[in-house]
Amino acid sequence: MKKIAILSVLVFVFSVVSISMVLAQAKKAAPAASKEPIKLGVIYDFVGGCHMYSETGIKGIKIALDEINAKGGILGRKLDFIVRDTEGKADVAVRETKDLILREKVNFLIGPCSSGMGLAMQVIHSEYKVLRISAIANTEAMTVDKFSPYFVQVVPNTYMEAIAATRYLHKKVPTAKKFCTIAPDYEFGRREETAFEEEIKRLVPDAEILYQAWPKLGEKDFTAFITAIMAKKPDAVHSSLFGGDLVSFTKQAAPYGFFEKTPFIALYDFPVLLALGPDAPEGTFGFGRGCFFMDPNPKMMEFVEKYRKFTGAYPDGWAVQNYDAIYLLKAAIEKAKTIETEAVIKAIEGMTFDGLRQKFTIRPLDHMGTVPCYQGTIAKDPNYPFKIWKDIVRVPGDQVIRPEASVREIWKKTGVTR
Repeated sequence: MKKIAILSVLVFVFSVVSISMVLAQAKKAAPAASKEPIKLGVIYDFVGGCHMYSETGIKGIKIALDEINAKGGILGRKLDFIVRDTEGKADVAVRETKDLILREKVNFLIGPCSSGMGLAMQVIHSEYKVLRISAIANTEAMTVDKFSPYFVQVVPNTYMEAIAATRYLHKKVPTAKKFCTIAPDYEFGRREETAFEEEIKRLVPDAEILYQAWPKLGEKDFTAFITAIMAKKPDAVHSSLFGGDLVSFTKQAAPYGFFEKTPFIALYDFPVLLALGPDAPEGTFGFGRGCFFMDPNPKMMEFVEKYRKFTGAYPDGWAVQNYDAIYLLKAAIEKAKTIETEAVIKAIEGMTFDGLRQKFTIRPLDHMGTVPCYQGTIAKDPNYPFKIWKDIVRVPGDQVIRPEASVREIWKKTGVTR
């Protein structure tokens, strides 16, 4: 009996020891499991006018991730990212978004370039409750008409950008009353020109819109639009052409003496100026979203050196905005102390972030960042082998963002509840 009792005690002791060892191993394994990388799904449009913007945006993301990972990541976890291409097609954007969420199991999304792709994606990631940050696509519909709590925007939206550019144009050509517009015929262009018309008629009550040109995205021949605008003899022209389309328009309009005869403002950011080289029309007005020369503050100039070391080139606004997007996400995760989506959203609402474009706040109402808008006049600069801007104006986002009361009025019409 004593042997049986002793054996029972030994079995019990060994069982306790075994369980303790298992628990100890589990404790050791738990931190390892929690150290799995935070996965970012990056969706951009490597086609048409968006190609160059998407490429530099990816570079901005890569620099930010390398820096963060070199310092131990976020909450002790490294960051990985998976890049997908929408091909400029809404159905592809939807497919890739679903795949990133369901198969790759990404924690967050960034992108795209095209506003149309962004709206298509928003339906999907909102359904699966995955947070997306937009650092290029900027239709106001994403934060207003189609608002989703699973979306944050760190690029000035179409309303903000057009309002700021219109005020700059009015300041430069204060006597102008007759206007023409030219914009790509899709979500972004339509939104910007609607905001332009609204603002110019507020600034100039008797303003007339003589003609509106709507070339398709990727248009090759702008001749008919150029001659039609010049035939109207407007006092000024507002445009939301961008990228390769703006390069083509500018080169085709120059032989007509367009820029000497017509005050003109468009998205003459760094990639466009670089592509035009000596053909960039001096004295013409530009607007942009944060290329390095638009906001040469200490943080920006430090980033310039990092970017040049990494790429051999100067950074444009698309690289800047994507870099800011990553660090904004980092700040929100660290504030929330988790990557759980709802907690990160709560942390990001009302957050003030000090990035490459100086401080801005994520408005709690609609998750729109009060990011700055920039305008200037194309000019030579002895410090650079390419043209940039002079007479630069930085407009804080809170000066041009749609008023909250107006947002709520739109929500009543579109059925958004908040």
